[in-house]
Amino acid sequence: MIEPGRYLVAAAGVLLARVTQTKIKEPLHYVGVATGMNSLIRPALYGAVHEMVNLTRLDEPATDLVNVVGPICESGDFLGHERLMAPSSAGDVILIANAGAYGRAMSSHYNLRAPAGEIIL
Repeated sequence: MIEPGRYLVAAAGVLLARVTQTKIKEPLHYVGVATGMNSLIRPALYGAVHEMVNLTRLDEPATDLVNVVGPICESGDFLGHERLMAPSSAGDVILIANAGAYGRAMSSHYNLRAPAGEIIL
């Protein structure tokens, strides 16, 4: 029902992901990023919602409704469904908020993917 550890540290951590590709397959728009459920399992496990923003295009209006997906070839490798974001292009950086410990300490080498790096400020 509650995650006391998460309550304390969630806001202290974000996950940054570089856009690797975009794809439009009407009516769905996809933004592929370089990290996936191995570094943030919450959306795949129980549909957790994390705020997302395209840091590269902060000054642009959020006009695209997209699904943010990771590189792991699994149907559950979604980081966000139907998110309103500024148009994204390969190389952009997406911020996934409130990742807390999930972005590094609780990440895994699932499917031989390296966990997210960690930078402490």
